[in-house]
Amino acid sequence: MRRTIMAISIIGLLSTTAWGETLNLNGALERLLNETTRGRIIAGEREVVHNKFNAEKIGYYIPEISFNTTLPSYQQSQDFGYRSGYKEPIFYRDKMLASSGKLQMKQKIITGGDLTLSATYNYSEQDNFPIPSIREVQVGDTIISIIEENTAIIRRRGAYFSIQFSQPMFISSDSRSEYLEARDNLSKANIQWRANAADLKSEGISAFFNFLISDLDLQISDNQSQLGEFNAKWDSVKYEDSVITEEAWIESKSNRLEKRLAMFDSEANLQEKTNEFNHLMDLSSATEIDLQVPPIPPQPDEIEKQRLLAASDKTSESELARINMEMAERRLSNTRSAMGLNGSLNATYSMGQGQIKQSLPSVETRDQNDTKDWQVSFEFTYPIWDGGASGANLHSQELAYESARLEYQASERNAKNKMEILLKRIEIGHAKLALLDQELNLAEKKLQDAEERHEIGMISDGALLENRVFYFEAQKNRLATLRDYYLGLTELEKTDIS
Repeated sequence: MRRTIMAISIIGLLSTTAWGETLNLNGALERLLNETTRGRIIAGEREVVHNKFNAEKIGYYIPEISFNTTLPSYQQSQDFGYRSGYKEPIFYRDKMLASSGKLQMKQKIITGGDLTLSATYNYSEQDNFPIPSIREVQVGDTIISIIEENTAIIRRRGAYFSIQFSQPMFISSDSRSEYLEARDNLSKANIQWRANAADLKSEGISAFFNFLISDLDLQISDNQSQLGEFNAKWDSVKYEDSVITEEAWIESKSNRLEKRLAMFDSEANLQEKTNEFNHLMDLSSATEIDLQVPPIPPQPDEIEKQRLLAASDKTSESELARINMEMAERRLSNTRSAMGLNGSLNATYSMGQGQIKQSLPSVETRDQNDTKDWQVSFEFTYPIWDGGASGANLHSQELAYESARLEYQASERNAKNKMEILLKRIEIGHAKLALLDQELNLAEKKLQDAEERHEIGMISDGALLENRVFYFEAQKNRLATLRDYYLGLTELEKTDIS
């Protein structure tokens, strides 16, 4: 009964393992990239850089608009002292009601400068008491001057508009440098995200196939253990009949024990590979999974190979090196410009319209306050001595740029050679799989023949077990080659960014 069950499980293993719910390779990789913790971390790192660039881009191309206002404020003060119009100190009181608002727009311009537009509105009402006033009263032929104390009210209203422009000269613009830095970081993040995702896929592919291979190893060990048991029993009979020597009999028993020990190692290895796969997929250790052997994907055709070779100077490695070189070159240029003569052009134009109204018991005045102002200034700075700090910084930037340049040249020089090797490795892997498929078909046919012959007693249990081991080993060799083939295609996906 045991032999029949083993034969069924062997044939079934060609497509899946013998237990659990089926999961194919594409489904496993989809889950790994989109649903696991590591996959979300990789996507999150790219999203963080993307959001930073969007924020910098918005700040660079879209103006920043702000509105600032104060609610009406009221202030009252009282004091004793000298007041205009009085010869002696008096007790006086002042009141003030004020409110203001400001609308401002800041825009970074393509030259690296800043443009600021602002509109301001002010209102104030001032109430001062006492304010002396003289009133003349005629009594008969006599004119009498009477000093009265009144309240003076002064109201001010004004609206102002101003334009301010600032442009750095002989020095790199900080705002433009920050924008370019954010743009390059985004380009690097996109390439790095592709590379990290490909690396994670490679881990998933290795874990997927290693799980299947370790399951085959266990079945190979199980059949080899049974074969060792069978051989040991026959050798015991042969030894009793003096067909073999005692040394050969002891060696047979020792081989049986080694095969049984190897089976324990295979069981431990399967458990380890199972735990590794479950951990990578964020599954509990108790989850039962049935992995399906994936098909052989097509290799790149000749047209695709020529395209890849022609674009081999733009691999993920070379593009990262190029971006790092350009960033290092820009930082070096900024450092150099900051060490020499630098300056800034500043221009301001403002205009305003206002009204001042003064109300006294005897008179009321209304004055206009219209203004127009402008200013242009050039500011220059030349550093004389800083103790050598700027020189050390410049030397550091020069070394960083030279290192980045050499790394880019090396990656560009080796890119085509690496692409040729990778394409050749994929081509050889595809050819090997075609041969291994033939070998597997022969092993399967040989096993089926052995099963039929064993049923009618034409071959022994040992011969059947040997055919099973041969079949499992053919499957194992094919799976290992298929794993390497998938890893080569994933490496090609990681490398090609064209």
